[in-house]
Amino acid sequence: MRTVVAPVEGEYVRVESRSEPGIEVNGIPATLECVRKADVRVDLVDPDAVCTDDGRAFVVEHVLGPLRLCGVTAASVTGIASEWDFSRPEHRFCYATALGPDAVVSHPAGLPNPALAKAVREVGTEPIDGETRATLSESVTRETDVGSITVSPAETGSGVSLDLEYAGARFGADVPHDGARGDVIEAITTATTPYLAPDAEVAVTHAAADVLSDVVVLGGLEDVRIEASLGGAYHAETIGVARRAREQGAVTGLERPAADR
Repeated sequence: MRTVVAPVEGEYVRVESRSEPGIEVNGIPATLECVRKADVRVDLVDPDAVCTDDGRAFVVEHVLGPLRLCGVTAASVTGIASEWDFSRPEHRFCYATALGPDAVVSHPAGLPNPALAKAVREVGTEPIDGETRATLSESVTRETDVGSITVSPAETGSGVSLDLEYAGARFGADVPHDGARGDVIEAITTATTPYLAPDAEVAVTHAAADVLSDVVVLGGLEDVRIEASLGGAYHAETIGVARRAREQGAVTGLERPAADR
């Protein structure tokens, strides 16, 4: 696991270092167990909340994706938005349920927070002890009416390899444990969500952040190859394949490479 060397702020969020493995968003663990909504966006809900409208974090993929792109897999994320934007359905939901605008941790333009990625790269990251990582013992596939995704085990220490397709456009990238190249990070974090993207090339580039968020961070996986043909509300596929891996008993522990210790 890696964390930030010093606290940083991006647009709408603050990220601080964490000495324990994993990421928390507004105090909620970024794990599959806490995923409450996974279709056009991914929300987390505190498992100890009195009801599902308490302790909720909205659109977490737009902060988890850029963090993993920068190599961060241990951090405490806090929403810092203080003004309402009622053109956004998430803000209307929060207002109606007595949550503040800080429960929404995503960029209003549908970007995977390029300012956060830039800030993390400027302060740097460092490895922490007590790392818990997992990969797969076999390939896992999930198919829907609008797409499919396959996650396969890769060589120990190789990180994540992406081969994605969306509406005929393709995007591929390698994301090592300590983060992707700067040009890859910039390309992905400045690409707009498919629902606002001007073309399929931008949409599939943006999807890389979502896949990293859902399969790698929330799914708790590393050293995997991810091949996907995405469409529609594809978080059902990305979260779904991570859940299926557990259901199939395909998740297995990993020894940390010496470089990560």
